[in-house]
Amino acid sequence: MRAALIDKPYSVKFTDVPEPVITKGNEVKIKTVVTGICGSEIHAFHGTHPFRIPPVVSGHEVAGIVVEVGSDVKSCKVGDRVTVEPHYGCGACELCSEGLYNICSGKSVLGSKGWIGSFGEFFVVPEQTVIKLPDNLSFEEGALIEPISVGMHAVRQSGLGVGETVAVIGTGPIGLGVMLSAQLAGASKIIMTDALDFNLEIAQKMGCRHTVNVLKEDVRQKVSEITEGKGVDVTYIAFGHESTFADALNITKRKGTISEIAIVGAPVKIPISILQLNEMKLIGSNMYTRTDFEIVIDAIASGKFNVEPFISKIMPIEEVERAMEIVDKKTENVIKVLLSF
Repeated sequence: MRAALIDKPYSVKFTDVPEPVITKGNEVKIKTVVTGICGSEIHAFHGTHPFRIPPVVSGHEVAGIVVEVGSDVKSCKVGDRVTVEPHYGCGACELCSEGLYNICSGKSVLGSKGWIGSFGEFFVVPEQTVIKLPDNLSFEEGALIEPISVGMHAVRQSGLGVGETVAVIGTGPIGLGVMLSAQLAGASKIIMTDALDFNLEIAQKMGCRHTVNVLKEDVRQKVSEITEGKGVDVTYIAFGHESTFADALNITKRKGTISEIAIVGAPVKIPISILQLNEMKLIGSNMYTRTDFEIVIDAIASGKFNVEPFISKIMPIEEVERAMEIVDKKTENVIKVLLSF
């Protein structure tokens, strides 16, 4: 079958690979229609991702069509338009029993070594990960559910309340997903920061009133002005760089919360005394659970989320090398690049 293979660090090629087959009664085979390039694919491309290790057919932001089901499958059928929650836990540990399979140490993740992902023409998943798309959602919108759900999970994890103020460090797809989710949760003010004016302009088109270019403006000063010197209630780190942690500590109010979402490739040093002196909370947010997917799907289908500005380019899978270069090196202004089959 056709696929994009990250065969070694800094090398991705369009090629043929063996087509995956159903081997268990609970499995579902899906034909990829469209799939997104995530930041984690770039980490895999660089050879720095913890579990997307070359050689690998990556990909996990996806919408497609069910083409085959195992003998035990009841919840979907051939021809269904679907997305998938691209991970599942071991099913036996304490975390899984509590529904916290997203942090199960033995979980499996689509598009990691040993499990062909949606950069392939076909992929196979267990039934419990499959989610039908509403009729009024396009395949392109379906492929955006996963990255937005990362933001939804972070907002729900942080306990953001109605009327609270928010800063989001990093205005890429994850940061924009946080922004949409914070809007839905009733945040009174949302401040988006980034080094790229294009990304901040997209945030403005999606309803954000307060944006800060970190290369042109003093983040701490701007946030202080916007919040009348108080700082924000919750800061979400959606860009993995050491400097973002210091920024987060400096713009979050006393007793506030910092949510770390981004993959950080190296150890970071932070001014931990600020956390202690101000009694802040520093929490992690890892992927999502099915509830996050369901909330996001409902929000898109009901028109509460306008996700059209996310999609910058749709390119055929045959052009995967150029598509990865665009995302990796920022050779063009893009938020989300989708690959079509």
